[in-house]
Amino acid sequence: MWKSKKIWLVLDSQGFGGIESHVEQLMLGLLSTRNYVNVVFLKSYGEHPLQRRLLFSNLNCTILDGRITSLWRALKKDKPDIIHTHGYKAGIIVRPIARFMAISCASTFHSGEKKDGRIQLYDWFDRYTAFLAHHVYAVNTSILSTLPCKATLADNFIDTHALSQSHGQQIAFVGRLNKEKAPERFINLAKYFPCLDLHLYGDGPMRKQLEKKAPDNIVFHGVQREMHNIWPKIGLLILPSRAEGLPMVCLEAMARGIPVITFNVGALNKLIFHEQNGWIFTEGDLESMTSAIQTWRESDPAQKAKWSNAAILTIKQHYSTEKVMPKLLENYATFAK
Repeated sequence: MWKSKKIWLVLDSQGFGGIESHVEQLMLGLLSTRNYVNVVFLKSYGEHPLQRRLLFSNLNCTILDGRITSLWRALKKDKPDIIHTHGYKAGIIVRPIARFMAISCASTFHSGEKKDGRIQLYDWFDRYTAFLAHHVYAVNTSILSTLPCKATLADNFIDTHALSQSHGQQIAFVGRLNKEKAPERFINLAKYFPCLDLHLYGDGPMRKQLEKKAPDNIVFHGVQREMHNIWPKIGLLILPSRAEGLPMVCLEAMARGIPVITFNVGALNKLIFHEQNGWIFTEGDLESMTSAIQTWRESDPAQKAKWSNAAILTIKQHYSTEKVMPKLLENYATFAK
């Protein structure tokens, strides 16, 4: 039987994306099972959306100054039973320290896309020092197959209790504007629907070039501090990515009854059942994606409700806190002291 533990969730983060959303959901899940949980940022880069949300909700959040000595002192003072790292920097820095201090340590790998430049070196070092963790997780089988050590598949999940079903009508892209997410494909889709506004939520290195090429019916909303007020406006999520894990943005959307049109990358074929709770096509098949958008637009409310309810049911049955958390705690118990 699981006994309550003191758990640190550690990351190095400058913005809000899939990792940060995962950490937030993990904290809420662990708290619901009566653990003491502290989200620890290795360094402050200014006000952070996750930090703000945690502090507003009176949840434990620690912001360090980036120095290893500060991390060492904080660990000695708080004495966590388990440290769970997220992201390459947290993994590389924290795992050897946890080993030296005899603290149980886990690491989750969230990203499977190919890295460039200096990040490629960090990613390699992260993977080849993963063996220092007492347990390693990957959020999909593609990532799992790239790890040079024993690891366990651990699905992303979401707390569905406080979520309301969306009845919005926007067709939207939500995510970082980078090569892996392929936002230029969303721009191209807009050209097939000149009389319909398509909404793009997010920012990133591709934004300026996208704005130059975008037709007038693309609405750029930029980074959103809170998506809670945005989801009710969205009726259909487009995810045209070249590479994915098991994206939190899809769980967030589907839990609210928003069907997803996407490509068969990462673990999305586990989540999307074609023409039942969304649509999934061969990677790069924009023609089929365009047809699916048109199908959704022309469908009556009863058919849209079927897709919406099927999306919600998928999350509740397979990717909710209630389904995933007991498995995680059972796994924690195999290595936690």
